[in-house]
Amino acid sequence: MRIVMALALMALVAATGTASAKTKTTMISLDGDCDVLTVNVAKPQVYGTDLAQCGGAYGAGLIGSVKGSGDSAIVGVQSAEEPGVQLVFQLQYPFKTGGAWTLYETTDGTSMTELENGTYTVENGAIGNRPAHSVFAVAKPQQH
Repeated sequence: MRIVMALALMALVAATGTASAKTKTTMISLDGDCDVLTVNVAKPQVYGTDLAQCGGAYGAGLIGSVKGSGDSAIVGVQSAEEPGVQLVFQLQYPFKTGGAWTLYETTDGTSMTELENGTYTVENGAIGNRPAHSVFAVAKPQQH
């Protein structure tokens, strides 16, 4: 039994090493927002993080084709600034400056609402100063 487990573990490590060798990392800034995303693609998987000063959101998902939208990276996003909210982020793929993005949310798993959308820029180097607003810190209406 231990030999089988050891062989399975070695196969998993070998598969992971192969996948990481094919990972492409892209820096994407959401135009007009603080958010600069480090996006890693190891097709069909996609995963990444937001800048810590912009909320430190993180997520993972898949590259695929969406009817009416074409090829997209669809990522479930978690943000410490939004407890109890599941965010879904769609980025036009392949990544290119001027590509579109849309952010959706659900708080109950029974419906999903579009929160925000825009375009993005593929970064080539320094990210410079960013506005304070983060799309992953969605303002909620006050309860009265």
